[in-house]
Amino acid sequence: MRVLLIGGGKVGSWLAQELVSQGRLVALVEESEDRAQAVADDVDAVVIHGDGTDVGVLEAADVHNADWLLAVTGLDEVNLVSCQLGLTLGAKRVLARLNAPLNRATFEALKIPVIGITDLMVQVISQEVAVSQLARIAVIGRGQLSLSEYEIPESFTPTRIQDLELPQRSLIVAIQRDDQVTVPKATTRLLPGDRITAVTTVAQESNLQKVFAINGKKP
Repeated sequence: MRVLLIGGGKVGSWLAQELVSQGRLVALVEESEDRAQAVADDVDAVVIHGDGTDVGVLEAADVHNADWLLAVTGLDEVNLVSCQLGLTLGAKRVLARLNAPLNRATFEALKIPVIGITDLMVQVISQEVAVSQLARIAVIGRGQLSLSEYEIPESFTPTRIQDLELPQRSLIVAIQRDDQVTVPKATTRLLPGDRITAVTTVAQESNLQKVFAINGKKP
């Protein structure tokens, strides 16, 4: 998978590191020369110093081959234009970071999907999710779904996935046990200490955690 990132700040550089560690082919465009150099020094990605709203820069970054264009600068107008140009120039899919919730309507009117960090924080607080228990969160599906990692507590009784009373729209997609990562089946038995990767709705994150805290039963 080829990913083109627009923005090399904290969010962009972190995403670049994560994606590269997963074996993705990553290119990153950053307007600040110093920041671009810092990312190039730290991440095994193609880093281009330039404006992510410039057609020539995007073409130099092979935007037409990108499976994803992720615009994650701190400026909504830059993210919006980068995504629009990306789609025009051949990127298969785009996703924009939403900095100001008031701008959501503009993105939606132009059919540019967004991730709203503010919205996620509100959801986390309202659901009283223990953030320290979430190793990583990625929000997908226009901010409605969460890809999260959980470590099964030592108090958990070994249980087959098919016997778990998971919340609606929740799915366990991977299990890390010791140094091995597997895609589970319905008959796979979860053990204490397993680290699972799960997809659920943002609203159900806390309920998913509670399932493992009370031995596979719905709260």
